[in-house]
Amino acid sequence: MVRLIRLFTTTIILSAGILTGCASVKMASQSEDAKAKTFATNPQQANVYVYRNEFIGAALSMAIELDGKEIGKTGPKSYFLLGLEPGHHTLVSKAENDSLLNLITEAGKNYYVWQEVKMGLLLARSKLQLMSEAEGQAGVRESKLLEVNGASPVASVPVTKSEVATKPVEKTISQPAPDSVVVAKQAEPIPAATVNASLPSPAPVASNNITKIERVPFEIGVSSVTVERIAKQNSCQSTKGAGLLYKKGPVEVYRVQCEDGREIKARCEMRQCEIFTP
Repeated sequence: MVRLIRLFTTTIILSAGILTGCASVKMASQSEDAKAKTFATNPQQANVYVYRNEFIGAALSMAIELDGKEIGKTGPKSYFLLGLEPGHHTLVSKAENDSLLNLITEAGKNYYVWQEVKMGLLLARSKLQLMSEAEGQAGVRESKLLEVNGASPVASVPVTKSEVATKPVEKTISQPAPDSVVVAKQAEPIPAATVNASLPSPAPVASNNITKIERVPFEIGVSSVTVERIAKQNSCQSTKGAGLLYKKGPVEVYRVQCEDGREIKARCEMRQCEIFTP
């Protein structure tokens, strides 16, 4: 009983702090904020606005990862502006849970991703959602621009093909993994053409700003059977079953291709699975 009372008291204290406090994040200048809110496009890259326009969970800063690299943390009423090369990118919001969003971007277009904040057990949870231009611009206008890890607010964070081509590699590599580049200290640069030839072809480009999942080899995960059972409960018959799409720590994302053309995705954590819509 004493432990339950302590747990209940701790939950109340944390929840009060989340609702009333204010997270410390790195803000950009007013001039950069004003420039970002013109929503001007770049013919050579895509602009991705990641915004959090709510006060719920104000005491908690939430990290954003882009293609496996943290770009910074959001606070209430704040946003990032990212200039990205066209192609496939993965955004992850880190809170009590991990929320994953896959994007396929086109040059010369703006994309708006809402980091929705929800109450969790002890901390706030979050969910990344791709929004329409009208909804996205409205959310950005009521927020303030953040720095990207101390760099320029508009920055292409992920390593691109051209950047990989300039990195040194070992002269002799024994049995490298497929489609990989091994980095070492004693090295020499390799031609860009060689690296580009070894990289996989980009996924087809989205034609109407919708979220797409990159095609990946079918892989069985520890929760595949559970996800297949959930799919059958939703009238989804599949001859292939549930394939593992993404895994990071205890979080796994699965995909089931139904015979009737539908596609079901499920998120599993500690083998507890539920259907979600990215």
